Amino acid sequence: MKFTVLISKGAEFLIGRVKEIPAVMTQGTSEEEVMENISDALNLYIEGSTENMLGADVPVDEPGYGQLISSRELEVA
Repeated sequence: MKFTVLISKGAEFLIGRVKEIPAVMTQGTSEEEVMENISDALNLYIEGSTENMLGADVPVDEPGYGQLISSRELEVA
């Protein structure tokens, strides 16, 4: 299963969020750290999720998340 990770520049940290599942987000000091953290957060969400939020529409430049600097794919087994 593949997801899109949007990485934005926040005031102090980079903010990562899964486009398809708005409830899954994290932060980090580098894109690599954000990807590691978002992978952990996504796995925890999938393990504990009772509702299917896939397909939710979230604007790419949603206010409060800063300027989008990267978009990456994340594959979860």
